[in-house]
This record gives sequence, structure tokens and C-alpha cells, in this order.
Amino acid sequence: MGYVEFLQRTVDYIEEHLNEPITLEECARISGFSKFHFHRLFGIHLNLTLMEYVRKRRLAHAMLDIVEGKRVLDVALEYGYSSERSFSRAFTQEFGQLPSCARQAKYSLPPKPVLVEPAFPGSGHGGGMILDYLSEVSITTLGNMRVASAFRVGPEPEDEVVHSVEHWAKARGTGKEARRFGFDVPVSEEQQENGLRGYEYWVETDAPPSSLDGGMVIKEIEGCKYASLRITDPFADPLVRIPLGWRQLAGWVNSRGYQPSCDQERYWLEEVLDGEGGSVMDLYFPIE
Repeated sequence: MGYVEFLQRTVDYIEEHLNEPITLEECARISGFSKFHFHRLFGIHLNLTLMEYVRKRRLAHAMLDIVEGKRVLDVALEYGYSSERSFSRAFTQEFGQLPSCARQAKYSLPPKPVLVEPAFPGSGHGGGMILDYLSEVSITTLGNMRVASAFRVGPEPEDEVVHSVEHWAKARGTGKEARRFGFDVPVSEEQQENGLRGYEYWVETDAPPSSLDGGMVIKEIEGCKYASLRITDPFADPLVRIPLGWRQLAGWVNSRGYQPSCDQERYWLEEVLDGEGGSVMDLYFPIE
């Protein structure tokens, strides 16, 4: 059994609890994944963050209620909005009209998603042409690591956190032989609504904690087995190549029956390597 069936449990749970508080932690618990695994897997399959998806499903049900004649204020409160004004703003942003103007709309509730094994290029699972910038998937192990870590939340958090950590590493004389990893981290619902994302960045180090700049911490990372894939020239088209790489990797893991490693917190890692032929990015999906 692949992991998709476990992820479907959370989609079903969300649909049944749209008029109640929904949190990343609870959805991850229901799926059986850590919050990092859930955050990444949900995004791959739904092409939305959890709270973006919840907001859209709530507004879809709210539209149906409006068409059926329910009071706007009652609908707003039913789906967790603090006021009719805030609900109307979200409704208008989603549907392009005020709730009061939507009562005569012809509307059918979009069906709840039924997740299937992700198709990926060259896999024989519905993919089209083979993409030569994505490698075959392999199984590898990363050993125990001691890293200096920092994270940022912002519109473009990668640039800020990488610059900050690399400035510290350069001041300490840390060379290119020290491995570097980055990865997305989930943020709060309010931060998502404000267009913010989270990103964490590591540099391998033997430095003492007292040497760290503000906002940095030392982490001891336990070794783990990974499914890995390489993207050639990832920044030629990063908004296409990197998501496709993760989708191919996740599809491969699921089709082989591997499970995400969930006994403790694991990380989906991205490692950029520069060489004479240009840059590559190795993706690491932790598995059991």
C-alpha cells in the first residue's frame, strides 16, 4: 500500500469538519505523517497548502449555502469568519462577486478530491515525454550530521536565510566541502494568507553554539535512508523543474510501496552542488 491512501484520510476529515477549527498538526496526525511530511505531500497532490485548500473548500460550501438562501451572516459564522465583512471580502476574492449578488447563480459544489497515485514523467503512470533534466531515482543514506541551522519566513525566504547563514559560514572559514541543505517549512494560516512562506537552511559544522549569529541554532540530525533524485540545471526554470522533481520522486516512492519515515521528525532536503558543468540539485525524500 502506498502513502496516498493515508493522505486521503485527511482530505476526508477536512470535508467533514469544515465548520470546525482545522490545524496542520491535527491533519498530520490523522494522516499518520509528521507535519513536515504532510506539508510537502499535501502540496504535491493538491497543488495548494493545507490552509489554502481549507479556505477554498469552505468558500465552495459557503457559495452553495448562499445560493440555497441562507443569511450571509449565518454562513460567515458557520465557516469561521469573525464578521460578515471579512467573509464578504474572502468570498469576493474567490468568486468575483459579493455574497448578496450570488443568490441567483447557477452553482454546483465541486466534488471532494479523490487522490490517486501521482503521475510523473517517464514513469508509465500517465506521464508524457521523458524530461532529461530529471535523473532516475535511487536509494541512498545520509549519515548523522551536526549542522548550523536558521530559518526565515517571508515572501522570498530562501534568499534571506541562505545569505545570512553563508555570511556566518564564510566568516568562520567554512569551505565548500561542508554540505548544505535547504527545505520548505510550514507556516501559520495567517502567514499563508499574507503570502508568506518558510524556509530553513543548514550548513554542516563543528562550531560551538557560542559562535552562532542571532537566530541560528545547532542541530544534531540523525542519519536516515532516502529516495533521491537529481535535477540538472534546476534554476533554468525553478518554478517548473523543482516541483516536477519532487512530484516524480513522490510518485516513485508511492509506486514502490515505500512509506515516509514517520517515527520521528524527518526532513525533505534539497542540496545544490556546483561544478564545472553547472549546478545540480539533489532531492532527498526520507523513507522507512
